[in-house]
Amino acid sequence: AWSRRWVESKHKPDYGRFVLTAGKFYGDAEKDKGIQTSQDARFYALSSRFEPFSNRDKTLVVQFTVKHEQNIDCGGGYVKLFPASLNQEDMHGDSEYNIMFG
Repeated sequence: AWSRRWVESKHKPDYGRFVLTAGKFYGDAEKDKGIQTSQDARFYALSSRFEPFSNRDKTLVVQFTVKHEQNIDCGGGYVKLFPASLNQEDMHGDSEYNIMFG
């Protein structure tokens, strides 16, 4: 289950909630499931830890895919790579991060 790997921040009580779904457009309803935002006009905060690594003398590539399905004028998503010291349940917009893009 995705919720065992990913932690939703509880920093603010009005963060939107994530759901697992293939969304409106998919090839295979089961194979194409992913984590989706469930409410329009909300902030979201979700994080997952990964094993420590080094990219010394190597190129680091960080990639993510987004499928925007809402019919809203403004919105977007981004990825932040946080230090290992991040308190995931208290993550918020001012939490220290190392890399941000989106």
